[in-house]
Amino acid sequence: MSTQEAPTTSVAEAYLSALSACGVKYVFANGGTDFAPIIESIVQMTGQGRPIPTFLTIPHENVAIAMAQGYSKISGEPSCVMVHVNVGTANAICGLMNAARDNVPVLLAAGRTPVTEYGLHGSRDVPIHWAQENFDQAGIVREHVKWDYELRSGQPVNTLVNRALDIAMSAPKGPVYMSLPREVLAEQRADHGPLPRGRLLGATAAVPNAAAIEEAADMIAKAESPLIIAGHPSTTRESFLALGELISENGIMFVQGGAYHNVASNNPMHLGLVNQAVVEKADLIIALDSAVPWMPLNIKPRRDAKFIHIAHDPLFSRYPFRGFEMDLAVAGDPPAAIAMLRDALRDRLKGKAAVESRRKTIAGLRAAQDDKLKAMIEQVSGLAPISPLWLAACLNKVKEKDAIISDELGVPFPALDLDSPDSWVSTSSGALGMGLGQMLGAKLAAPKRQVIGIVGDGSYMFGVPTAAHFVARAEKLPTLTIVMNNSQWFAVRRATLAMYPTGHASKANALPVVELAPSVDYEKIVEACGGHGEKVEDPAKLEATLRRSLEKVASGTPVTLAITTRPRG
Repeated sequence: MSTQEAPTTSVAEAYLSALSACGVKYVFANGGTDFAPIIESIVQMTGQGRPIPTFLTIPHENVAIAMAQGYSKISGEPSCVMVHVNVGTANAICGLMNAARDNVPVLLAAGRTPVTEYGLHGSRDVPIHWAQENFDQAGIVREHVKWDYELRSGQPVNTLVNRALDIAMSAPKGPVYMSLPREVLAEQRADHGPLPRGRLLGATAAVPNAAAIEEAADMIAKAESPLIIAGHPSTTRESFLALGELISENGIMFVQGGAYHNVASNNPMHLGLVNQAVVEKADLIIALDSAVPWMPLNIKPRRDAKFIHIAHDPLFSRYPFRGFEMDLAVAGDPPAAIAMLRDALRDRLKGKAAVESRRKTIAGLRAAQDDKLKAMIEQVSGLAPISPLWLAACLNKVKEKDAIISDELGVPFPALDLDSPDSWVSTSSGALGMGLGQMLGAKLAAPKRQVIGIVGDGSYMFGVPTAAHFVARAEKLPTLTIVMNNSQWFAVRRATLAMYPTGHASKANALPVVELAPSVDYEKIVEACGGHGEKVEDPAKLEATLRRSLEKVASGTPVTLAITTRPRG
């Protein structure tokens, strides 16, 4: 009696099926010779009607990984980037650093040059297959990922893809890396391992210790002027709203201590970015999922202040050096901690006169800040070059309430009206060039929302604008890009003058390694990709130009505005 052999499929086919089964909707891809089995499988499986992720062709790896992060930050879903062997990995590494520090769940998958010189389907057949081999390709990225692995012959690719994404989505979330040799992708096998069972990706986040939360609540209840400094605890719409309610219900000062948006900017307890004036008022500081709550060089808490740190890892052990003092370190899920603190504080503070007094005091501080900001905006409203403050004021008038702002050294965060969750995305690592791609990824995740990207002129060049504008056109992702052109690396200038305020550089007309002159006509680059570009120099015309530009974007045309500006402030 004959037995029929089980049908075989290629590892590349199984890999695509596994990505789809794990909920990956898009792959941001920059291909190479190692992609042959992937491309063959895409064509075959699409023709057969089998589910696979949508592959987007991204002409530069920096744009690809920035798009993945923008997509994941807005959607909350994992994303996948595929690049070409070691060189593609190298081009993606700055974005990978950002993903690591921002806790973004990205699977960076890279081809691996064929490991055999002959004898297998997919063995080496061009000279670069020798030149592009590393002794340890994953060593390029190992410090910046939670997990790395090379797929080997005979291993179950379904299991490995599921494991990679499980680790990426487990708190604290972050990027993972997987290398895929060409011959292994081309192998035909009957068994690729089990597909996921339908559960949500990632391990369930640990809940903070109940006794520690009670101790934290006691400390908040006893404090006269508690302050929350937030990094990124508001990872969902629910936690965004809950944190706003926590500070409002209990009269707690709030400042933003990182590149995130955690509380509606119109909340009266919200006192902007972390600053000395607020920090020195606090007798209790709660660093809520904040790796760098303040700058010890120039911000000093009160000597009698107490400190609570709450995070998945309150020691931030992936940071080589970090020396912030702690009286209580609470490990666990920050959104869960917010909910638990609200419950614990209800019995302790509800109806107490001290809470109402705190609310009035904080609201007074906020009103004074608003008056100062309003006066500053009025002062710069008619001045050229255009002030970033004036841009923020004009944007507040023309943008939709739930518009997404992707900011990379563009405008001062406290000047923007950001009252909806997920309405501001940036990065805390400082690897430049994320703004353009991140904006496109956000638009892919939220196609019905306005998306506005604001970048410095240097950040724009780092963002590989031709590649980014190409993708916007090819994938129909119309956005408004605003280039703040001050013709210099302002961050470098500011750092130099901060260290040497009366030095030789302070007296120079132009600083070396700072000037970006002669300036580029940035508004013309988008025109080569089918978009509309304008230069804006007159502050009186800015609001009308922004309004007209957003109308063009709404009709499907990407727009770039190059704004001649002064340094941020």
